[in-house]
Amino acid sequence: MRNGEGQGRVLKAVAKTWPGVVMGAVQGRAREHIDAGRFDEAADTLAAAAERYGAESAPALLLAWTLYKAGRSEDALEWAGVAAEREPDNPDVYWLQSNTLYDLERPDEAAEVMWKAVELSPDSGSYYIELAWFQYQDREYARTVELVEKALELAPDDAQVHYTAGLIFDHHLRHKRAQEHYERALEIDPENTDARYDLAEVFQTRGRLSQGVRCVWETVPGEETETDHGSMYEVVLRRWSWRWYEWALRGALVLNVIDWIVPTPMWLGAVLAGVLIGGFGVQYARSVAALPGECRRDLVGQGRRGFFVGAIVRTVLALAAIAAVLMMELPPLQHLAVLALIIGGYADWYRGAVRISQNVD
Repeated sequence: MRNGEGQGRVLKAVAKTWPGVVMGAVQGRAREHIDAGRFDEAADTLAAAAERYGAESAPALLLAWTLYKAGRSEDALEWAGVAAEREPDNPDVYWLQSNTLYDLERPDEAAEVMWKAVELSPDSGSYYIELAWFQYQDREYARTVELVEKALELAPDDAQVHYTAGLIFDHHLRHKRAQEHYERALEIDPENTDARYDLAEVFQTRGRLSQGVRCVWETVPGEETETDHGSMYEVVLRRWSWRWYEWALRGALVLNVIDWIVPTPMWLGAVLAGVLIGGFGVQYARSVAALPGECRRDLVGQGRRGFFVGAIVRTVLALAAIAAVLMMELPPLQHLAVLALIIGGYADWYRGAVRISQNVD
């Protein structure tokens, strides 16, 4: 399941209903496979027992869950249906069934089934956040937020609830609220590397470029996330360089339009150009200083030096162009030509931003 709660929840729920079978299955080969993360083998072990001794001998919920974890969603859904027939009052059965439906790209059915879990366990914040997650892309923002707020009210100290809330607010471009929930999730569960990576992206989206780099750099990945960590670190380093280019283009766009509408005399244009370049340089230097020393070296390390230089050259050209515009008295057609160049620059920046994001998506 997406929120990582599956194993403990399913095993506890199964143990209540199938104590005899679970003692044999969980303590035997199936449990060994589960503990080792070999869910396919665990599912095969349980399915073989069901085939040999009859379906009634198998814990349907556990088998459905192992099938789901093994990526065999169709089979998982079938056994989840069996579990629902056997345990109609067990909310975890519907929780599993709804997650399986969601992974089969049937979100409306998933939400409908999850409501059954909510009705059986109305005090579970995790069920409400699952509902919000199932619907966050296809439902209106206000309705999704109602579900999120209910989940947070019921489970204020649940790290996964806060993390999922952050993902939902992030999707809806409420980056400040997303940051708050990512940070709260990390307060509760400091080892949640996914929350740290998403927090780093929010930092950079909100303009805190160096803080985003530091957030990833300070993350200690597990063995299974080493590749993801390397990709994420590469992304935040490249975004650090590339975002300054976008800010230079943004300043050029605004000042070109202002100078077009209200032409500035040469002396005032020179002052504005000096303020722009000086302020930009100060902020750039402060951002560089905020980076850990190792990150500063990595910015221009092997494989990144060309990208870094390319971003710097583009940034300097954008600043130089707008400084020239401010100090010259351009006719409207030339302002229009400058605007076209800026738009071309934005197209170039956007292509680069997409390529950077593809390294981690």
